[in-house]
Amino acid sequence: IVSSLLIIILSPLFLVLFILQKICNPGPIFYTSKRLSRFSEPIRLIKFRSMNSRYGSRDAAIEFREMGREDLALEYETNRKVARDPRITRFGNFLRVTSLDELPQLFNVWRGDLSLVGPRPILPQEMKLAKGRTALLHSVKSGVTGLWQVSGRSELSFDERIELELFYAQNWSFWLDIKILFKTIAVVLFKRGAR
Repeated sequence: IVSSLLIIILSPLFLVLFILQKICNPGPIFYTSKRLSRFSEPIRLIKFRSMNSRYGSRDAAIEFREMGREDLALEYETNRKVARDPRITRFGNFLRVTSLDELPQLFNVWRGDLSLVGPRPILPQEMKLAKGRTALLHSVKSGVTGLWQVSGRSELSFDERIELELFYAQNWSFWLDIKILFKTIAVVLFKRGAR
């Protein structure tokens, strides 16, 4: 119900972003990524595409090595992210910093793939990095926002992210979800930890 209302209310914003994406970032409007949600069930996560259309279809470390950027490949393999990703376009950077690239995930919620709040769905190749903790991590449905997003996002390491997600899975409550939703609004407005 909430996702349906948000999609209707935000439809003018979706239209504006759709047009701007076509003008500023030629290529596909959306980027879909295979992720794992509750019970490690694969889902197709939908986002506004923020990278050059040549990138994003394979593991980032492979793409960085093909660009001749071994430094970025190693940074990604260590942190599962890089500070300055050259694959991201100027408009894509705007989408990421403002978190507008995440808006299409409301359709994932509407379809039942995600909850509004929950652990971030992980990439299949990250399963081994979770060190056998995915059963607990995936005991609840993944979400658009969660404890990780309101606690530092890109400023946290992968292990710190997993620890926060596990804490959420073990301590879930309705009021914790409400608190996270309100904190998400503040994080997005002040652009904390977004990259």
